[in-house]
Amino acid sequence: LIDQLRGHVWEAAGSPHGNHVLQKLIASVPPQRLHFIIEELAGRAAEAAEHQKRCRILERLLEHCPGSMTARLVEELLPKASWLARHPFGNFVVQHILEHGSSEHRQRMVITLCEDAGRLARHRIASNVVRAALIHSQSQDRAELVQALAPNHQELLNLGKHKIGSFVCREIKLLSKKHDA
Repeated sequence: LIDQLRGHVWEAAGSPHGNHVLQKLIASVPPQRLHFIIEELAGRAAEAAEHQKRCRILERLLEHCPGSMTARLVEELLPKASWLARHPFGNFVVQHILEHGSSEHRQRMVITLCEDAGRLARHRIASNVVRAALIHSQSQDRAELVQALAPNHQELLNLGKHKIGSFVCREIKLLSKKHDA
């Protein structure tokens, strides 16, 4: 099966049935046998992240392959993180980087999100990415993100009053209680 997929990953990833086969393959085959998938997606990671079906292949790779294997794909995605955070499919890939990526990639993702944190926290889709960053980042990165979201008490109140930002504010509150306990 692996030999039959070589050279056809992009096409298979865009097909409902082929995508399902690739996802099952990634979940069941040792990661070292999956290099060909990463090679075929390299250079097109952002395009894959924005695709309704191909984004799932990136998600499975992030879940099942070590960071050293997926680093090339993540490096392609980092400069587009703010855009992908707002994208209907790309946001799930960014959330997977925050949850399953290497500590370096998670940290760099949080730094990128901090640049536009206030707007992202109020965005219908991107707010989920901000919440994932709060949940999965290291304490120092989380503190920087909270500072970017609410540099003062008034900004925190404003975020809490926003219909979408209030969910991010709630996450900040839950995490502060969790870390205080």
